[in-house]
Amino acid sequence: MSIDFDALALGPCMGTFGEDIVYQPAAGGSYTITGIPDVPYKPAFADQIDGLTPTNIISDDAVVGIQLSQLPVTPLQGDLLTMRGTLYRVREPQPDGRGGMLLTLNNADHENDPIPGDTA
Repeated sequence: MSIDFDALALGPCMGTFGEDIVYQPAAGGSYTITGIPDVPYKPAFADQIDGLTPTNIISDDAVVGIQLSQLPVTPLQGDLLTMRGTLYRVREPQPDGRGGMLLTLNNADHENDPIPGDTA
């Protein structure tokens, strides 16, 4: 017997914890979906870099969990999405094998701004 993880787990989680996201595939179109944003804690140990004393460095990358059944296309690197008023570009889509996907994001709000000091 197969378990419909998408309907039994992902759907209720999106309904409870999800937020509206506008997803824009690079191929075109725009879709309003539900996603669960997260900012994970990822320690990097500077003592593994020659010349630095033991210390911890914290990195927080914006990520969002989505339910694939809400989109008519598969998310790809380079797609855009707007979440909490900020524009992001998908850096890495990571399917979970259960109908969901974790999207690691780059802030794209200012990606077309001129480089400071650039006179060209």
